[in-house]
Amino acid sequence: MAQPSSEEELLSRIERTRERIAELRSERDRLVGTIRDLKTRIAATRSRLRDLKNEYFAVRDSLRSLIEERRKLIEERRRHVGELRRKREKLYELLSKLDVRDAGRLRSRAEALRARIEKLEWRIITESLSLEEENRLVKEIAGLEAELERIYESLRRSSEAGELRAEITAARINIEDLGKMIDQLTREISRHKSRAEELRSEMEEQRRALDQLVGELSSSVSKLLEIKGELRSLSGELGKFIEELRAFRESRSRQRALEILDRKKREAEEKARKGGRLSFAEARVLYGSYEDIVEEER
Repeated sequence: MAQPSSEEELLSRIERTRERIAELRSERDRLVGTIRDLKTRIAATRSRLRDLKNEYFAVRDSLRSLIEERRKLIEERRRHVGELRRKREKLYELLSKLDVRDAGRLRSRAEALRARIEKLEWRIITESLSLEEENRLVKEIAGLEAELERIYESLRRSSEAGELRAEITAARINIEDLGKMIDQLTREISRHKSRAEELRSEMEEQRRALDQLVGELSSSVSKLLEIKGELRSLSGELGKFIEELRAFRESRSRQRALEILDRKKREAEEKARKGGRLSFAEARVLYGSYEDIVEEER
């Protein structure tokens, strides 16, 4: 930077530097506020993200428990279907020995229903079915069993046959209750899966927001450091300019003082040459040291 050549130039540089310092301080204060706000938002976002993670893990654990509970109920229902089948076979054997009117037609229809029911039950026991297909087969079996029950009502009952039918009815009701419980668990599982997906989506959104905030914070901090560095540099320049101005003014004041002393000395010399009596101040100017006089008068 070129050295200033006049007081006016020095004053101009000081003014410009002070204005720039004021602008930078204003920008610095704005950035400090922005950084404070970003840190608050980052803390809030991280807190929200932690809450979402905790809820997600809780929902996931609950979902696993529900799936396991439903699996056990499905296994239990399959066991009941097997038990129901065995009891029905025993009832078939008993009823086949009964002598009733129109027994041939009823037995023929019952046999057809039995074959259909056994086929459906065997599919449930041996095949890997979807939950929806298994539910459909269970409902179809229930309908066939209801029709079969009406046929059995037309037959003479023995004490043992009545007991078996009561057990079959109770088993069928138990199977239906288990089906309702499985359906309820399936709905709960669906809701949990939906909530888990919502939480995953919101966590991703919060992570993206956090990354953006951290990026903005990093940029703001870098800018703040740049401004602080420039402020330090400008403050040094301002101090230098002020010192130069002080030195410039001192030099000019000293030069003026020397010019005045030189004029007074010439006047004293002229007075002494004419034989006039010199005052103390005139003698001091005439015979004293300029440097000492200037320093005393400053």
